[in-house]
Amino acid sequence: MSLGFLGTGTIATAVVHALAPLGHQITVSERSASNAAALSAAYDNVTIAANADVTATADVLFLGLMPDTARELLPKLPFRAGQRVISFIADLPLSEVQALIGPAQAESLVLPFPAIAHTRSPLIAYPESDLVAEIFAAHDVFAMASEAEFKAMLSAQAVLSPVVQMLLTAADWAATQGAEATKAQDFLRSLIAANLTASPLAPLLASLSTEGGYNARLRAHMDSANSFTALKSGLDAL
Repeated sequence: MSLGFLGTGTIATAVVHALAPLGHQITVSERSASNAAALSAAYDNVTIAANADVTATADVLFLGLMPDTARELLPKLPFRAGQRVISFIADLPLSEVQALIGPAQAESLVLPFPAIAHTRSPLIAYPESDLVAEIFAAHDVFAMASEAEFKAMLSAQAVLSPVVQMLLTAADWAATQGAEATKAQDFLRSLIAANLTASPLAPLLASLSTEGGYNARLRAHMDSANSFTALKSGLDAL
């Protein structure tokens, strides 16, 4: 499949790393020149071109641009009928993308995560798309039933950054108490990954709620400090 990427920021670069080994012919834009150069050097089937040439040659085009950049750039590019576009621009509604890229088809709004470059990873997509399912068949596509569901999940996924910060804080604390810092990080990453993938959330939480246990005591402390209330208000504010 002939794929084109407009923008080679963190997410688009990660997606290229995921898709290039599958044999697609991939053309990336000159934006984020260092990322584009690194991708071209890493894969024989990845080439670099100007934005107009990326658009002209790709059957499926991925948008990894900032919203304002997209609004300025996309109307100037040679989109064509039959061309399908997948947008990574979370803050640009698909209806507006469609208005910017006619006569091409705005296929779906997709949110991948950096881990896709290295391992099987979830993505959220709206609307459901056979094309997205085909391209990302090696990953877990969570198709949203409505724009409201997509927006809710888009906000909910932002919990990833606080969770990572919590693990870093815990690892740093362990290092001050005598643990080796790298070992602490590696252990906590493995601990969280193994337990979250082994059980649904409610049963997992119940299993970690033994009265007087370390997990139960820390959660009670965080609850008394209104940490979870702050999380909900933070999600409301997104």
